[in-house]
Amino acid sequence: MHRVRQSATEPMQQAVLLPDSVRLDFDPLRELPEIFQTCGEPTATAGHVQKTTQRTVVSLEHGRFQARQIVRQPTGNGQGGIQRSAQLAGVVPSGARYGFDLIAHVGVETYLRGRGLEDVRQELASRQPALDIPTSSLWDQQQKFLFYLGRVHEQAGPHIRHYLAAHRPVTLLLDGTTEPETPTFLGVEDAGSRIVLGGWKVPSENLQDIAGCLKQIDRRYGRPDRILHDLSGMMSGACDQALPGVPHFVCHYHFGRDVGKDLYEKPQITLTKRLRSLKLQFRLREQRRGQNEWLRASIGSSASLVLGELLAGRPVQVPFSQTLGREVLLAFHFWILDYRNDGRRRGFPFDPYSLYLHRRLVRAGGAVDRLLSHAEVARQAPQVLFNFQKQLQAYRHDAEISAATNLYERAFAMFARLRDALRLSVEHLGNLRELRELSLSEQKEMRTALEELRHELRQQVEDENDIDQPLAQIVLVHLDKYWAHLVPDRPPASGEHWERTTNKMESDWGGLKRGRRRTHGRGKLTRDFQALPEEYILIPNLQNKAYVALLFGGSLESLPSKLAAASRQ
Repeated sequence: MHRVRQSATEPMQQAVLLPDSVRLDFDPLRELPEIFQTCGEPTATAGHVQKTTQRTVVSLEHGRFQARQIVRQPTGNGQGGIQRSAQLAGVVPSGARYGFDLIAHVGVETYLRGRGLEDVRQELASRQPALDIPTSSLWDQQQKFLFYLGRVHEQAGPHIRHYLAAHRPVTLLLDGTTEPETPTFLGVEDAGSRIVLGGWKVPSENLQDIAGCLKQIDRRYGRPDRILHDLSGMMSGACDQALPGVPHFVCHYHFGRDVGKDLYEKPQITLTKRLRSLKLQFRLREQRRGQNEWLRASIGSSASLVLGELLAGRPVQVPFSQTLGREVLLAFHFWILDYRNDGRRRGFPFDPYSLYLHRRLVRAGGAVDRLLSHAEVARQAPQVLFNFQKQLQAYRHDAEISAATNLYERAFAMFARLRDALRLSVEHLGNLRELRELSLSEQKEMRTALEELRHELRQQVEDENDIDQPLAQIVLVHLDKYWAHLVPDRPPASGEHWERTTNKMESDWGGLKRGRRRTHGRGKLTRDFQALPEEYILIPNLQNKAYVALLFGGSLESLPSKLAAASRQ
């Protein structure tokens, strides 16, 4: 299909190619003859020639050509001032060499698709017409692309405002991202359409800068119905200052994460420090390496291994032996190493992997104890299996480990109560960036559950004999602090969309960062965040169907013409 398509389009591409070094004249007299008239009739002398300029233009569609522009001053009854070619202005920016189609191509390929400039340069050199453009010039076109994209977005403000008014209620997601030693990229996104409404590059998340950004959003797109942000006091204060009367709420995911970190802080530090001091993981790694080497040296082929057959339920007439004992030992090892599979990769504290590791160590220790309690197995087992048993027994009987994990389990249970009330449990948090939407009844149930939890925690805090009093105090302090910004006083109407996390905005930040890492292969983005302009925040809009339909007619093919139109203003 690719070959058929290429053979069909190649003649058309060749037909539009211009010969090398061809010169094209761009004269406003031919484009707008009604402006240059004398006694009602256009004449060859109508319109005084101010000057004639010539430059080399590089276009993705037509290749490289000489553009000769005639600048005229209307005479007689002519209207307006100096006239330049509108046709040329639609091809290339004023005074520039590279066309809008090339600028759009470079911007989309690098910023949207994550390709490197060298890759784009080679692709341009191999296409028809072939364009050999230095990498430094392509970098310039990247910057121009972001600048013009920002102007297109600004000029589309009335259209976006009308769109938001037709899709109320409007919930704004307010969030910022940064890298070490860089300014903050601050973004505002419409939660319903996921259109990034504005982006700014500010020195830090300070109240005055955030308030100024929100005022700009208010002027451009009208007053929102509500705002959602993280737990930052600066963002909360900026909302009150810039948009008084507009209710604003905190992200439930950020709230849960903050509470979880405080609940787990003490047991997490104690458990990890004690694990390091015991050197259990190091010793297990050394033991695992030794057993792998022993099996490779002693066993001729994998057919001699029988544990897999036993686990598959197939009958094997082999007594417990040194070889089978080492297979069992390694099976314990690899099962322990798989402790992260107990979580859903949601990150700490939603997945406390240190606690998951502890649970597997305890279960493995109990299992090996039961295995070696059989006299026949103990008689045939290799000594290394007993060593493994002793290491796990020492771990389980360690006083510091027991105290830390006991507190960890109680903190885990307390956090689970909060997660259930917030509807951030496993079934609701299946996808980290896209929470399952709550129905109207579930939204009402969540508020009731939070009120009941708050009441229960107050009772626990007042009970000095409750062992979980300090944990209850931690959760209650957070609930009291953010209570007015957790759920609306008025339940959402039937069918009304109610956002409760800024995870969509976080997902956009992650996509932008992944794009930069994919482009240049560096994990550290400090240089990028220092050099990139604030218009970079608008890049996710180019993948947004609603935005592309609203501004570009449903396809990015019109992007060059939109950049050209924006450049004239």
